[in-house]
Amino acid sequence: MNHTLVQILLKAKEVNKWIPVKFLIKYDIQQVNLLKLEDAYLIIMKNSTSEGLLLKLTLRGYHYFNKKLD
Repeated sequence: MNHTLVQILLKAKEVNKWIPVKFLIKYDIQQVNLLKLEDAYLIIMKNSTSEGLLLKLTLRGYHYFNKKLD
């Protein structure tokens, strides 16, 4: 996964915010298998009528990706 994308997801988790996928397109989010990450309980996905698909790291995902940055 793109290093910048991981940093964005980590920061969003720290401030407890959901991120619209449409803003992550420029960070190659389309190359990531989101369903696989959701099945591994690393992210949560939900649909919003105004923003479309939203992502948020789980606590498990936060620790997993935070460890990968070290």
